Amino acid sequence: MALRNLILLLLTFQSLCSAAVIKREGTAWNYWRDKAFGANIGNWLVLERWIQPQLFEQHAPNANDEWAFCQQATNASDVLKEHWRTWITEDDFRILASVGANHVRIPVGYWAFISPVDGEPYVTEGQKPELERILSYCAKYNINAVIVLHGLPGSQNGEHHSGHGGAIEFYQRDHYLRSLTAVQAVVDWMNSLSYDLKSRISGIEPVNEPQVRDDREFRIISNYYRKSYDIIHQSAYQVPMIFSDGWRPLDEWRDLLPSGANALIDAHIYYAFDPSTTMSRIKEDICRRASTFKNFNLPVLIGEWSLATQISGDDDWSHQFMDTQVASWNQGAGGIMWTLKNDINSKEWSFERLVSLGIINNETMYKHPQSVC
Repeated sequence: MALRNLILLLLTFQSLCSAAVIKREGTAWNYWRDKAFGANIGNWLVLERWIQPQLFEQHAPNANDEWAFCQQATNASDVLKEHWRTWITEDDFRILASVGANHVRIPVGYWAFISPVDGEPYVTEGQKPELERILSYCAKYNINAVIVLHGLPGSQNGEHHSGHGGAIEFYQRDHYLRSLTAVQAVVDWMNSLSYDLKSRISGIEPVNEPQVRDDREFRIISNYYRKSYDIIHQSAYQVPMIFSDGWRPLDEWRDLLPSGANALIDAHIYYAFDPSTTMSRIKEDICRRASTFKNFNLPVLIGEWSLATQISGDDDWSHQFMDTQVASWNQGAGGIMWTLKNDINSKEWSFERLVSLGIINNETMYKHPQSVC
């Protein structure tokens, strides 16, 4: 009897392991094997004033986030729907495809998926058809899409790019529970799509850049990730969960999910905010970080990065900085640049501008770390 039970246990374990492998192979993108390369679609379904200040100056000059924009703009719904229609077009996907990009990461607020409460002013209709329009371009140009909840109820980080700058109230019970409802709503929407559209979705990220200030919040966000994983894992159409590191060391997340989980971690790496750094120190740090990726128990995706620094560099430095990052991020699951475009004449924050300058080209995603580190 004991031997039979042991055999049954081993067979069950083998079945679970096989299912995990099949699941990975069956999703739109295999982050355990292939490397992501592309751009975030910033300032589209979640406004960011610094990326397109003219939109705010014209319609809501005193606003700094989408919450205030919707309160202050006249006919905010019409303005936003026109913005969604024109900010991202098929031409953008032609540019992405021209240099071999295979990913876009799409920030979207919870208000696109669940109803507002308590006077939340957001425009809540029209985002889903826009997402489906973009997924049709993804299908046409063989590009994958990560859907990321960039803003959660109560705000997960108090930053303007969460939709509502100010207090961090996600950790309150009501906001936490509504956030899980939003994750379920994203999964339900995905499963409602035709196969040619949903097959372009390569992952769901249940929160962008949560601010985790103490042990209590770490426990809450860890629980949120596990519950989100269960919701996503139960989807009829399978995609991995992508979870943010919350600006904390990778090792702190090692025990969150087992190595066999259909999940990966998202780290954001920027060098724009350190006035004391140098080119050599930046390159050393990039190469050092890359060496840690292989030691983590799940794939590591660099979901946001850029060429912005406080160093005055020429095009040669831009080439080095670009190639070093892409080659190093490919030691993990790859990287997705922030952002696709901007209206502030900044090449450092614009994938498309870097393509036009030849700094991103058909060879960029194939750089080997031995050639740059």
